Amino acid sequence: MSEATNQIREKAAELVNRISSDADFKAQVAKDPEAALVAAGLPKASVAEFIAEELSGEVSGYLVDQCSLTCVLTSCTITSL
Repeated sequence: MSEATNQIREKAAELVNRISSDADFKAQVAKDPEAALVAAGLPKASVAEFIAEELSGEVSGYLVDQCSLTCVLTSCTITSL
């Protein structure tokens, strides 16, 4: 894996943690994901992939009220924990 790829993955992991711990940043990402992520340092070319992998709510199963998982979803369904 290239150094550039490693740096992008490290930045993506940092942003996932920031989204889960920083309410203001989470709101910015919810409002305009591309602008917020690029401003936070994720390369624009990587934003679409990041959104698809980290911010999509494409999980199916049963609805979990008051989910304890830290993610940017306002509601989610989990197939297993």
